[in-house]
Amino acid sequence: MTSRPLTVTITLVIILINAFFWLALGIIIAVDAVPGLSDLPQMKWILAILSIAIAGILLALTFFLFKRSRTSYFLTLAFFGITSILTIFDDVGLADIVFLLISLIPILLLIKDRSWYLQTKDTIDGDHSADVLDG
Repeated sequence: MTSRPLTVTITLVIILINAFFWLALGIIIAVDAVPGLSDLPQMKWILAILSIAIAGILLALTFFLFKRSRTSYFLTLAFFGITSILTIFDDVGLADIVFLLISLIPILLLIKDRSWYLQTKDTIDGDHSADVLDG
């Protein structure tokens, strides 16, 4: 079995940190600690639930990336790509730049290590049964 590169571990840790930020944001919104949000309680709860759900999705994606799921690889790239684009189109402040960095770094590392994530099970296990069938 192929060993996991250090940059893959770093990527997974950064994604977990990102999930922690989303979870913390959801909790902060839920306890009404953000003074600039709408006065509508329904809006606050929707934002809190969405933030916590995103944290859960990132945790699941991290788990499946660890297991080398091709689908989670592309879903993770899409997630961070979309959040990066949305951040760029927002009013950019210091918090947005930090968030953009923690979204762009995983994209770059995922692309760098794409061969590790996208290896087939046969290649990982060293199974050459297809070679035997060919001749």
